[in-house]
This record gives sequence, C-alpha cells and structure tokens, in this order.
Amino acid sequence: MARIFIYILFLLLSFSAVSQNYIGIHKDKIREKVSEELSGFAFSKEVYNGNRSFIKFENRFEEQTLIFMLNTKGYCTAVSRMYNSWLYKSLQKELNEKYGESEILIWEYEKDGQEYTVELNRKKWFVSVITKTKRTN
Repeated sequence: MARIFIYILFLLLSFSAVSQNYIGIHKDKIREKVSEELSGFAFSKEVYNGNRSFIKFENRFEEQTLIFMLNTKGYCTAVSRMYNSWLYKSLQKELNEKYGESEILIWEYEKDGQEYTVELNRKKWFVSVITKTKRTN
C-alpha cells in the first residue's frame, strides 16, 4: 500500500512541471535547468533541421518526453511535453485549475509581460502539452 501511495504522489508531483516555461532561454541554460528542476529527465539528443532545431529529454521511469523547439540562435521558442495517454484527464484537470476552465483545451496566461498559450493535445498513444508565445493578429 505504501508503494502505491509513493507512486501516486510521485506522479502528482510530476504534473506540476506542466507549467515549466523555458521559452526565451538558450539551449545550454535549458540543459542546466532541466537537470536541476526536473528530476528523472535526461538529455536524449539535439536535432538540427535547417533554420530550426530541438533538444529532447526523456524520463524513462515516467515514460515522458520533453522537447524544446529552438530558433537559429539556440533559444527556445516552444516546449512540448508528452505523457502517457491515460494521464489525459489528470492533465486536463490540472490545467483547468491552474489557468481556468477551457472546453477547447487551450489556455492563456501572462508571465513577465509576455502572453503564452498552453494547448493539450490527445493522440492515440500519448498526450502532449505544448507551451508557446501567443500569436497576436
């Protein structure tokens, strides 16, 4: 019973990282911050694709993936975190509690004068939470 409680507590604590926002931070600093702030995540790879690239971190224990999209200078422009699909309802509840109710699964918030959107996407095998700067028209 204690083992189950510890596992559930660990999962609940891991959800709080949904709100981590590394947008605008250089990839070298992101590597430092992830190792300090997100236990269990290890650097996986860096991929270059023309004028864009990304760095990927994996948490094998929780079966999560964290991807930081980068611009040509190596600064983060968006963050995507993938979870197991069975966590969908818990993630939706956490995002609704943090940012307010949303039926369209897109939330907005402001941090340090910048507006951001957080989007919850459900796929067949995983759920992703994508954070990026809000586009203005």
